[in-house]
Amino acid sequence: MPEYLRAYIVVVSLFFASFWLIKKVKPDFIDQTQLSKWRNYWILIASISFLSPNVWVYLFSLIIILVIVRSSPTEKPVFFLAILCSSPLFHFTVPGFGVINYLIKLSYFDVLAIFLLIPIYKYIHNKSWKLNSYDKCVLVYVMLISVLAVSETSITHGTRLAVQYSLAIGLPYFVLSRAINSTIQLQKTAYALLFCLIPMAVIGCFESIKYWKLYSSAFSHVLGEGNNQAYRLRGGSLRANGLFASPIVLGYAMVIGLGFLTYVKKHTTKTNIILGIGFLFLVSLYFTKARGPWLGLAVFVILYLWSGPKNLGKLATLFLGGSIALIPLSLTTAGMKFIEMLPFFSSQDSHEASTVDYRLRLIEQGWIVFQKNPILGSITYRDTPEMEVMRQGQGIIDVVNSYIHIVLSYGMVGLALFVFVFLGLFISVYKSIKSLPSSEVQLIYIGRTLFAVLGSIIFMIFTVSSIDFIPIFYWSIAGICSAYIKICNHKRNELANPQQHPTQAASP
Repeated sequence: MPEYLRAYIVVVSLFFASFWLIKKVKPDFIDQTQLSKWRNYWILIASISFLSPNVWVYLFSLIIILVIVRSSPTEKPVFFLAILCSSPLFHFTVPGFGVINYLIKLSYFDVLAIFLLIPIYKYIHNKSWKLNSYDKCVLVYVMLISVLAVSETSITHGTRLAVQYSLAIGLPYFVLSRAINSTIQLQKTAYALLFCLIPMAVIGCFESIKYWKLYSSAFSHVLGEGNNQAYRLRGGSLRANGLFASPIVLGYAMVIGLGFLTYVKKHTTKTNIILGIGFLFLVSLYFTKARGPWLGLAVFVILYLWSGPKNLGKLATLFLGGSIALIPLSLTTAGMKFIEMLPFFSSQDSHEASTVDYRLRLIEQGWIVFQKNPILGSITYRDTPEMEVMRQGQGIIDVVNSYIHIVLSYGMVGLALFVFVFLGLFISVYKSIKSLPSSEVQLIYIGRTLFAVLGSIIFMIFTVSSIDFIPIFYWSIAGICSAYIKICNHKRNELANPQQHPTQAASP
């Protein structure tokens, strides 16, 4: 039996194990029919990801699957998030004609955006809504990087990039920030993201334990030989990928999954199942051996406790308990291996120390390149001699810091817009939580989760480049946070003027 078939059988089996867990913690606001629909489409998309003999069969099959989806415009955003990780982020080039070599390069996510998000956008665009300051900044950011792409390349290639930026940034942000307009939709969004990520936790654990990259054969079968996932070791074990391009992307996703698990656990009495799911997320996160997401989880926990009641006492308990736990941990072999993998705790000649040195050198070289084009940057900054010295043994220049990539590509203007959006949403979500009356329990709980998840993302992208699913998640969650702020504003106005604002969902 070919490896891709064996891997497909294992992935589907692991998904059914995951689905059993997901179903056990299904809250009341999720309909069983809806959950079964997510399951069926996940299996369909996963099946074509393994069984398609080439990328064109995969693309044609995916389009058919998405065209036959029957969901209301209000349910499609949740469905989009539920199936987001059903397939690897396969990339393919649409061929051109005549003097045009190719039309555009697209990915699995782009197809989802075209067939799921664009119809939703058409629906919500016909409704009256105003842009807030964050929406305007996202719009200006997309316009800026599109104009820079056209000015530094050709009109043809720049137009391609502009379309890709609109699909990858504008659509998920604006659709989710507009289509999610009630507390119940926020709740469904949290559960959909958990549904999306639990299978990746189970698969991540399996990969490292069995020393088998399950999706590697899918890449080579669909995209052709030479597209296999790399087998990377650290700390004596295989670094798990799941369907992602890199272990650090899986780690990033696991932190997000743990974040939304903290919300869903408040809607179920199955405590043991919740603990089991949390354990799977933590083990999968550990097996990525990605220190950035490890620290990102710590940031999430701190921010989540900070946003709740009795925050100082809980934080003091956390720090005291963590300090005490380090003592017995340092006395065991496994504990010492874990500590040595942490940044700044490893020996000078270790691989872990070399990755820290590489990041410090990246900042130094990036500063030199930045000074050449500080205002608007240059999307071709990787071609400079200063960045060439950062080329690694794999033949790539890995810009393992999303902020450095943005400032070198789009200058201080681009970085300022990006930081304003994410830091502004982060602060506004916190202010919204604190402005709500204590009776709005559900909005407060989901707000704390969004605040802590967004804060951990803001930290984690300091340690990783915006590759694969990473920007998809952070722009989607930014859109959800923007929706949350609007819903809270509507709720406050409704409470302040009950006669003028009868009970209803927030207007999109």
